[in-house]
Amino acid sequence: MDDVKAAGLIIKEKIEPSEIALVLGSGLGVLTEEAQGKKEIFYSEIPGFAKSTVPGHEGKLVSGEIEGKKVLILSGRIHYYEGHPMEKIAFMIDTLAFLGVKKLIITNAGGSLWKKHKIPSLMLLKDHINFMGANPLRGGPHFIDMSDPYNEELRKKVKKVAKKLKIKLKEGVYIAVSGPSYETKAEIKMFRKLGADVVGMSTVPEVIAARKNNQDVIGISCLTNYACGVVNKPLSHEEVIESGRIIASEFIKLIKGILREVF
Repeated sequence: MDDVKAAGLIIKEKIEPSEIALVLGSGLGVLTEEAQGKKEIFYSEIPGFAKSTVPGHEGKLVSGEIEGKKVLILSGRIHYYEGHPMEKIAFMIDTLAFLGVKKLIITNAGGSLWKKHKIPSLMLLKDHINFMGANPLRGGPHFIDMSDPYNEELRKKVKKVAKKLKIKLKEGVYIAVSGPSYETKAEIKMFRKLGADVVGMSTVPEVIAARKNNQDVIGISCLTNYACGVVNKPLSHEEVIESGRIIASEFIKLIKGILREVF
């Protein structure tokens, strides 16, 4: 907790705290351009924060106003597959909690397990499967309730916002794998049988940490590609980034609507 406090105090010297924070996935950093009165601090300036080595993740904490709401934005996240321990990922969410964040919008780029989904498009997460083989709370605290990881009441409101904005927003289950390699055809076939709709390499550690802190979470996946075997096409991170660019305007429209009408 002392380390979290140290990071939080450094952040408070440079940017304004907020009750709302966003975690941006691959290629979705464009949202920071919408913030008014923007202030920022690079992760390298915050003790305990690590910079992502993945293209599409800027590595800075931004504060500002979007739709009249004060927000903090983690523009870029770190990943387990980069070699960071789970505790390091949770540390960033714990620091947000120290700063007073009570509500989180956590986003990611994910691969659709089903051909029926348009690429790119947006999916509201209703649940997840932790297939990463690790947990950020290992060592304690223990036995955190995960029965409602993506707040049900907030999801209802988000769906109303999407309908009002005429945005097609599917709802589904996210399965998180450790990465960094993409999945095999056999693994994707298994994930379908487990009840998953989208696969990715992030989000779940942050959500578990958030629930430990009693923070409410909205999860949104940008379906940037089809998972292995869904279509006869090789996978690449370049496609993920490009899909994020294509869906950016719709993504920003939805986030603005959530900030305006849900929070």
